[in-house]
Amino acid sequence: MPRYLVTADPVASFQPRFDTTLRLMAELLARGVEVDYCDLFTTDMSLGTDDWLAALPVRSVLWSDPSRPPYVGLDAPRSAAALDYEVLVHRKDPPVDATYRGWAERFAALDGRLLQLNEPAEVLRHSEHLLPARFPEFSIPTFHCREFGEFAATVRSQPVEAVVKPIAECSGIGIAFFRPDASEPVLRGWWQQYGEAVVQPYQEAVTTRGDLRILTIGRRILGSVTRLPRPGSRLANLHQGASYHAFDPTPRQLEAVAAVTAELVPRGLYLLGLDFIGDLLSEVNFTSPSAMVQIGEVMHKRPEVELVDEIEALRRTFVARP
Repeated sequence: MPRYLVTADPVASFQPRFDTTLRLMAELLARGVEVDYCDLFTTDMSLGTDDWLAALPVRSVLWSDPSRPPYVGLDAPRSAAALDYEVLVHRKDPPVDATYRGWAERFAALDGRLLQLNEPAEVLRHSEHLLPARFPEFSIPTFHCREFGEFAATVRSQPVEAVVKPIAECSGIGIAFFRPDASEPVLRGWWQQYGEAVVQPYQEAVTTRGDLRILTIGRRILGSVTRLPRPGSRLANLHQGASYHAFDPTPRQLEAVAAVTAELVPRGLYLLGLDFIGDLLSEVNFTSPSAMVQIGEVMHKRPEVELVDEIEALRRTFVARP
């Protein structure tokens, strides 16, 4: 049987109600797959890359059940090499900060010698908030601001209101809405807190149609769900109190999914969460895409079964570089 290693945050930080990782591990174990877990915070970053990859602190996953505290059973810690496994599944949540990049750079040194979801070199090469700009025909106009002057000018150039996002954050953290006449002290206060930013024009459809997540693995759509902001809010993130509902993708959204996956899957970005407001792409999530549980609930199915089917198909066809 194949061997999988899941790299992630500490188990204590998992949110079992909606955690994708727990359900992925449970499905792998149900198929008799050997699954190990590595808490990235326990790795010794004083080691050189080769030594680090050869001595990862891992623990065998004995069971995984989001309804049964402590939700996952782990064997005693031991040391293992990354190349002892056929598949590495990276589930570390953002922010994509210096610590995150340090881990990803080490795994990127494996350079195609085993299947990694998602390929760390490509994760480092892109930004979830900026990827829509690679597909302008399908996307909300997206601007990358590296300096405050550029940021202020971009906010002021939006026709009605600007949505600003910290480039390295997720789950709605730091998102703000600024009208073109926002004062410089207000804009500078946000910039001093978050720095490098992504700016998009506000889309009113977020309050009526919500923020649609389409989850894909390879070229296959696992399902979709829309997140609607809670009353009085315009943040459609579940971590910010949004509700979730069934919502079928439109033909235009499906066209965008086909274009995005055609470009990104061959690069090793296999598991994606594409977000749409109206028919326009707003983000492409690839660090640790979520919403699988919500998709399962609104579509009345178990998408983790399809997810593992596709990962196993990728594993069987993966050709490692020497």
